[in-house]
Order: sequence, then structure tokens, then C-alpha cells
Amino acid sequence: MGKLLPLLGLLGIASVQAEMVAMEDGELSAVQGAGIGIVLEQVLMDASQATITINDITNASGQNVPISVKEFYLGATGSNKGAILNPVTIGRLNHPFTLNLAKGEELRSLRDDGQFVQTTPSNLAVLEFAFPERLATGGNACISGFAAAGSNCSSRAAEKVDMGVRFDFNVVPGGRTDIINVDITELAMDGSYLRMWGDGARAQLVGEARLNIFAKTIDIMSCAAGTTNCTSAAEQAARSIYLTNAYANVSLGYGKTQPLLLDVISNGQFVLELSNPVLAAGVNPLSPGAGAVDTRSGVGKTRAEDFYANAPRTNIVVDSLNFGGTRPGAGQAPTGGYDFGSNEIRGLSFNYLKATSHDL
Repeated sequence: MGKLLPLLGLLGIASVQAEMVAMEDGELSAVQGAGIGIVLEQVLMDASQATITINDITNASGQNVPISVKEFYLGATGSNKGAILNPVTIGRLNHPFTLNLAKGEELRSLRDDGQFVQTTPSNLAVLEFAFPERLATGGNACISGFAAAGSNCSSRAAEKVDMGVRFDFNVVPGGRTDIINVDITELAMDGSYLRMWGDGARAQLVGEARLNIFAKTIDIMSCAAGTTNCTSAAEQAARSIYLTNAYANVSLGYGKTQPLLLDVISNGQFVLELSNPVLAAGVNPLSPGAGAVDTRSGVGKTRAEDFYANAPRTNIVVDSLNFGGTRPGAGQAPTGGYDFGSNEIRGLSFNYLKATSHDL
């Protein structure tokens, strides 16, 4: 397992010294605590021979529905689906993973036009966990050879990873087993973050999240190699989906007027909700009544204009989507099968969303 190098992030440090030195009062006054930076150095994870079983998920009859996690690996690129694993360093000292406690007005999010904007409310403390950042200028290709994904990632080619995992689902105890086997190459998640804070008006934990996934290839197979009907190359190809040059920027929440509401209801189920961004806290969007806001003038118009101008959008882009073909080599587009070509969803925003977990 690689070493974790936690670093106390200090603004204004021009170079790293080999020894600690005393600082004058004037120097100390210019230093601000910027949280904790983390670099994952020489990481290699190989659980290809291990099985982790998740229990206590029940179906409608109260029967346990186990989920087995198998064949997990993570390492440097060029792994050939985990067959050749080498360690990888993720992040570096000037672009680490960070854990911050900051004022809302100090945090920024990157819009699609390359501008950084404030999305969190002012005058409150926000806990943030963030991946290596995306940059306005001077970055690296987010996906090698695919300019459409942008070149504002701080991660360099050597800091991207290959990873894979297999899930076995026994939805019907004692019956068939459903399998999802995923292999990803050249994965980067720059610019992803989770921010959380307490909302006094709602009396609950709220936040906002950004999930960025950049991958050269994603292969999804619905069987386990070597098992029944999954032995030959043709059988495996027939049960495979191939994504080439794929990325997703998923935005959940705009803290100023549409925070992501996190809740647990009395039966233990989790609830994620994005309320209407122009309604006051606690107003039912399906029956707003007196809480309705006129978006043509006043506060409602200001909130609506701010949301549609500045709230980060969700984009999902797959340069090549193929079903049933074969991939000739790492990073190459598949041949054969059925090619759906390029598929894109850009500029998606959520005016209202509510997701609740349920027992199977």
C-alpha cells in the first residue's frame, strides 16, 4: 500500500525547505491555514484473488441479498485489465487532494466557459473534500488524444490510473447471479469535490457535489470470463459494452439557492433532494402556494438569473459507444459489433430532483 503524505497547506510558501526555521511575527501574520493536502504515493491495490461480501441488504421477503465485490485492482496505466500492475502516484505537492474548512465566499467552482464562480453561500463554514484541481490555464489533457474533454486537468499522464472491479448480485437467493465487470483505463477525476454545511432554516445537513470522470476507455461486461457462456472471445464480446474517450461532469447542487439536501427518514432510507432554486427553503415545489416566487421580477428574478448563469451544469460525453465488438488493444476503438458513434448530453441542469433509496 502506498504512503499517505499529509501536508499542512500554507499559502505564500515559495519553496520547500529541508528543515524547519523560525518565523518572525510579520511573516506569521501573512500565513493562512489552507487545510490538509494529501498525495497518494506509489499506490498499488490488487484484490483480484479476494472477495468482499456486502450483506444486510434485504428483498421484499426479508431475505438477505448479498453483493460480492471481486477482482478489484488499481495501478498505473498500461495494466492490461489488471494483468500487469505497477504502482502509481496520484496527485502531487502543488496539486494534492485537499480537506478544507473554509468560508463559503472563498470557494469556487469551474463553469463550462472556463470561469471560476462562487456557488456556496457567504458567511458560513463549509467542509470540503476535493480531488486534484482543474485549472483555468496551463493544464494537461484530461483524456489523451481527445481535445473535446479539455486540457485543464492538473493531473499529468503518469498520475492517471487503471482500475477495475466486478460485482456479483444474488438478487434471488439461491437463484441466478447477475454480474457487472468494469475495467477503466487512464482514469482521472480532477475537479471533483464534496462540500457540506449546516442549514439553519432547514435544520439539516446540506451540500453540493461535483463528480468529474475522465477515462480513455471503459469496458463493461455482464459475465465473468471463463464461466458458462463467457468462455470464448465471441461470447465475451457479445456481452460487452465499450466506451472510448468518455467523460462526465455531474453537478449536484448550487449551494446559494439549490443546495443538495441530505437526509435519513425514519425507516432508515437515504434521501437526496435538489429543491427548486427559486423557492424559499421548506416550500413544497408540487404545491408552493404562498411560497411561489415570481421569476419575472424582484428576488425570484434575481435568484433565477443567478442560477441559470452560474450553476455548474452536467455534461456526459462518449466519443465512441460500441456494443458487441472487440477492442484490438488498450486505448483503441472497438471493431465489429454495433457502433452507436458519438453520444452527448451537455448543459443539463436540475430544477427539481428527489432520490430515495428502497429495499429490494
